[in-house]
Amino acid sequence: MTAQGRMRILMLSPHATVSGPLPKIVPVLIDALRNEGCRVDSIGWGRHEDDEPLPGRAWSRLGDVVRARALLRRRHFDVVVVETSHEWVSVMRDMPLLLATRGTRPLTVLHFHGGRSDKLASPGNAAFKIASRLLFSLCDGVLVLSSEEARAASTFRPNGTVLTVLNPYVARNAPCVGGAASNACVPSVLFASRLIVEKGVLDTVDAFALVRAERPCSLVIAGGGPARADVAERIAALRLERDVRLLGHISGDELVAAYRDADVFVLPTYWAEGFPTSITEAMSHGLPVVTTPLRGMADHLKDGENALFVRPRAPIELAAAIRRLLDDEPLRARMRTANLAKVEDFAPSAAARKYLEALRAVAGIASGP
Repeated sequence: MTAQGRMRILMLSPHATVSGPLPKIVPVLIDALRNEGCRVDSIGWGRHEDDEPLPGRAWSRLGDVVRARALLRRRHFDVVVVETSHEWVSVMRDMPLLLATRGTRPLTVLHFHGGRSDKLASPGNAAFKIASRLLFSLCDGVLVLSSEEARAASTFRPNGTVLTVLNPYVARNAPCVGGAASNACVPSVLFASRLIVEKGVLDTVDAFALVRAERPCSLVIAGGGPARADVAERIAALRLERDVRLLGHISGDELVAAYRDADVFVLPTYWAEGFPTSITEAMSHGLPVVTTPLRGMADHLKDGENALFVRPRAPIELAAAIRRLLDDEPLRARMRTANLAKVEDFAPSAAARKYLEALRAVAGIASGP
């Protein structure tokens, strides 16, 4: 560190040209860390585009490694942080990076934005555990987004350093103040996330069909992904084409409008994520949330105050929760107030301070007494 104790950080994160939450989150985090007095440089790591052809991936990764090595030789850093996830693809991608930069990098921290830490604590998965053990041995510490992930990683590698942090959010617009339901119009339910089955998108369609059979309402599904065709097929099979809008991937003002016009946000995920960005975005617009009590949701949200919790893969429970919120305007109002207050816990300055505390803790542990 500098004489003033300011940390010098090199952050490797997904390229801005790919979709997903990280290209939005990392620049906010970097700016907030700089406001805390840190010097932060960043390099793109991973896919250069969403549909990057397989033959070009190896060359792209090699180019990223060369740039990282060159910067590490040219400048002094206190810590290298790799913004990544803990699953097979990223483990096999990140390991060569850590091996190739081993002689040039200082303190190294992996920041897992979700992943399969559950495999570390369950029987089997021998190959994944071996690869994870090697990956962990190549770094000085691991940052995760939930206590559940921290427990799994710490149990798997008791001598390792695992700490929890927050992802920052930036409010893009003034919060919604009631949506359609409070105006006696057709109420609207919003699902906004990548379209994979594990995010609960098909469960959302099934639950909405149960609610729609009893009352007028609409469902907006925002996001792209491999399950899009399955979602469209399920909508058609349930004859919901007039009541469901499948928007695809949206961003900017269009995404803000989707949050602004919604009455209830749903994300019944059973995917291995830390704390979904879409939930903080929904909270920043004052929306009541229906989700599952997993990972970061269990850490940060209170059932009946910030969200209604439902079990994963339970469309009937999900329908009951949606119905309850649409029918109970005072409950929606209380959740709106609670979520607008709670989301301040994820403000960039608060997230950066917690992040910096974690990096300093890793540095202190790595340097020993």
